[in-house]
Formats: sequence, C-alpha cells, structure tokens
Amino acid sequence: MNRAMNSRFCSIDFTLGSLILIVKENNSDFALVKDKFSNSENFINILLNFFKQNNLKLEDLNFFMINLGPGGFVGLRNILSSIKSIALVKKIKVLGFNNFQILKSTINDQDCEKVALEVNNRFYIKDIKICDDYYSKFTVQNVLEKNSDKIVKFSKLPKYTSRNLQYILDNKLFIDIKLFPIYENI
Repeated sequence: MNRAMNSRFCSIDFTLGSLILIVKENNSDFALVKDKFSNSENFINILLNFFKQNNLKLEDLNFFMINLGPGGFVGLRNILSSIKSIALVKKIKVLGFNNFQILKSTINDQDCEKVALEVNNRFYIKDIKICDDYYSKFTVQNVLEKNSDKIVKFSKLPKYTSRNLQYILDNKLFIDIKLFPIYENI
C-alpha cells in the first residue's frame, strides 16, 4: 500500500482569510474551520488546543501540509514560521500545496478550461490542465475575461477534506524539502 495513504498529517490553510486545520490520523479526519480569522499571532494556541481537544499528538504526525496561496500572505508568513519552528523541534517534514491544486481536486465540470479564484477583488486564473504543476504560471486580472463560459469561478475555496489533500500526496504534486531547506538532514 502507498505510504502516503497511511500517513498522519496536519494541513493548515490561512490563505483566504479563514483558518482551516485538517488532521488525518488513522483514516479519520479532524477539522477546524474559523471563518474571518485575522489573528495569526494566536495560531499556535489554537493549534495546540485543537490537538488537545481531539486527543491528537504533534509527535505522531509524519508531516505538515501548508497552503501557500495565492491569497493573503501576511498571516501565512506568521503561520509558516510557527509551523517551521514546530517542525524543526519535532523533526516533522513540511510540504506545500496551493489553492489551484485544491480547486482542481473539487471540480466535476469536465468542460472547463480554466479555474479562477477571486481574492480581494482580483482574479487568479490558471489553465485547468496545469493546475497540478505547482510552479506553472497563472494570470491575475481585475475583471474576469468576457468569454468566461469555460472558466470555473470560485470566490472562496470549496469545502475540502483529507481526500482532496490525498490527491496531492498520491500524485506527488506538493512542494517538498527544496522549499524548506532546514529539513534536509531529517
């Protein structure tokens, strides 16, 4: 069986103004969603309380998965530095993914050509065929294209679970140690 299928991980998403924590352990999902979350400085307390309330242990994690955007980056930097600190002390790997990968894993419309994510009145647009490629380019527009009938538009991320994250893991679509060089010796 694929090692990723048995992995225990914590996914953290703070790119679009909400805090989404998903922990996968023993084929169970534990989730916390805080809409309109703006206090990223309080993130560590929320994370530790979430683990305590659900009888989870950071030490049992194989890795963290962090959503790297597009979206708001000020809070993301705070959360990322917190997670990198925990990961360094606990020797837990950190993987990155992006919103386009989540969006692609939730789309059922086979006729769409592009995905558009609206963030702060701007549209981040990517060709659906290259959503899986983390490093592929996307465009940013203030107004959605006029011929947008083949574009699936999202004003927020749809609800997702560890199953969507598993798609990223199984297909090795994540950003790995190259982005987080402090973990090379772990």
